[in-house]
Amino acid sequence: MSIQSINPQNDGLNIVWNDRSSSCFPWLWIRDHSETEQDLHPDSLQRQIDVFSETPDNAINKAIIDQNKKNVIVKWADSSESCVSFELLESLASPSSPSAKALANDSCWNSSHEIKEFPEMSYDEFMDDGGLNKWLKHIQRNGFVLVSGALAVADATQELMERMAYVRSSIFGSFSVWDNHLDNPDDTAFTSLAIEPHTDGTYVHDAPGLQTLHCLQKDSVGGESQLVDGLAIAEKMRVEYPDYFKILSSINIPGRYIKDGIYLEAKRPLIRVNEKNEVVQISFNNHDRAPFRLDNDLMSQFYEAYKVFHNLANDKSRQFQFMLEPGTVLTFDNWRALHARSALTGYRQLCGGYHNREDFESKLRLI
Repeated sequence: MSIQSINPQNDGLNIVWNDRSSSCFPWLWIRDHSETEQDLHPDSLQRQIDVFSETPDNAINKAIIDQNKKNVIVKWADSSESCVSFELLESLASPSSPSAKALANDSCWNSSHEIKEFPEMSYDEFMDDGGLNKWLKHIQRNGFVLVSGALAVADATQELMERMAYVRSSIFGSFSVWDNHLDNPDDTAFTSLAIEPHTDGTYVHDAPGLQTLHCLQKDSVGGESQLVDGLAIAEKMRVEYPDYFKILSSINIPGRYIKDGIYLEAKRPLIRVNEKNEVVQISFNNHDRAPFRLDNDLMSQFYEAYKVFHNLANDKSRQFQFMLEPGTVLTFDNWRALHARSALTGYRQLCGGYHNREDFESKLRLI
């Protein structure tokens, strides 16, 4: 849209768009969102104006449109001036409460056969111009991506991860190399046991956004990886089990991690939704679920709802199963995709780590 005209009113500046719709921006809002160099730092883009320490006089002399610079300029009676760009005004033309970013539910899959464009690419393609953008879009669309043809060494895997952003530190360190023969494993992932579908970090307040895994060495039988689209399960429950969806999106479930000198615990719903009731995050780990109790009736309803989600997640027909071989790097959206592994015998060495959610979303905004 473009601005057709502006009309100062008592309660604010009314803007008429070229489609004949209109938006009225309060005078205090205009001051608070001014983009002059004095009000908004030109390099950091941090707000410098303070409209709260002293109540500004919102009487105006005039308001004008600068069509060349695509700005609206308000000259105030106190001789100060505010400038707001067409772009900002248009982006906020309709008032709405800020909402957490929803997952892309237009491409969720109930089985691997429903994935329209399989998310895989070569290592050379990933490292080439535009490769990172394609990698990000695969994860956004389907919840995961496989990169083949990588060197089966830790340094190459870390280089791949750092092309997106720095590797996040966690209770397990940052970028890590581990095997299934640790003397004192402090997590099931470091053993040869089977692991049910889950998301990582249910015991931290800010669960990792992305997780990357790469098998460096393998002399074993079994150990197939499974991925499940947790978003697809949530949307299925929204339609077929609406009462259970409501329970799982409203009850905070505690997760915990206990080790010598460490006791981590966080609480959030299995299905986290925003103000529009859109799914923002799936947080499911039956291994790490901590004890809690509700009123008996509600506890019973919770168990029924949790059972439905658990059984759908463990339904083999919903799972994409594959063997993670040396040279293939898996990255998945830990706020959407559940990951699992079958039991194995023999030796296997892996490497990998986490990325923060905000870094993933930052890259998506840039493309």
